[in-house]
Amino acid sequence: MPRTLLLLSGLALWCSQASAADFCPTATDTQPFGIEYQLTGTQQGLLQLLRSQAQTAYYNPANGVAEWWDFRQAKHPNFTRVFSQQQRRIDYYTGDLRTLNIHVAQSEIESFATSALRQQLTPKGDGPCAASQRFEGDYQGRHYQLVWSQRLQLPLTLTITDQHRSQQWQAKAQLSGQQVAQQLQQWQQFSDTDYADIGDNETDPFLAQMINQGFVEHSEHAVYNSQGQPVQGGHHH
Repeated sequence: MPRTLLLLSGLALWCSQASAADFCPTATDTQPFGIEYQLTGTQQGLLQLLRSQAQTAYYNPANGVAEWWDFRQAKHPNFTRVFSQQQRRIDYYTGDLRTLNIHVAQSEIESFATSALRQQLTPKGDGPCAASQRFEGDYQGRHYQLVWSQRLQLPLTLTITDQHRSQQWQAKAQLSGQQVAQQLQQWQQFSDTDYADIGDNETDPFLAQMINQGFVEHSEHAVYNSQGQPVQGGHHH
């Protein structure tokens, strides 16, 4: 399976490949942009990927939770968990991630965790959009079908078949650079708490709720494998 598949906490979503040709992005990976994925199957919903230079975020518009990575200092990435409904943020710095034994690669975060996967699959020709390519193959007991956008360095479609179950991510719409910039700016204005300070603020009703729900402290990190199961620390690397 790929090293990780990034999904928001409590979210594992899938979809159908038949509509792969319905949407073709016009942005490039050098521009701020967003891609919205429609996912259906065992669990259903939308997932937005937002990218602006060295920043990449995954946002679940249904519950308002986002996972926001900042690689402007590539060797010292920062991570923020955003809660839009409460207008709050929890910021994790490099030392926090090291303490939690969380190690991520920028290329995997930016590519929906399919950058390394492509190297394990066989090219199958051009995809349905300009500058797109199909890949297919078996890897670690699972069958993968990938339509990859060279323009965005992202999957347009990713299908994983495992023991009679098909799981799929399908790009369906593009968000403009202005939309992405406005969203990131809005999150930046939310009230923030450093992860390292949570222990001193457990009487904060919001933080107490997040601890009880498993978002912080004793929770897993928001990195999930292709089965929607949390990848704990560095044990899967």
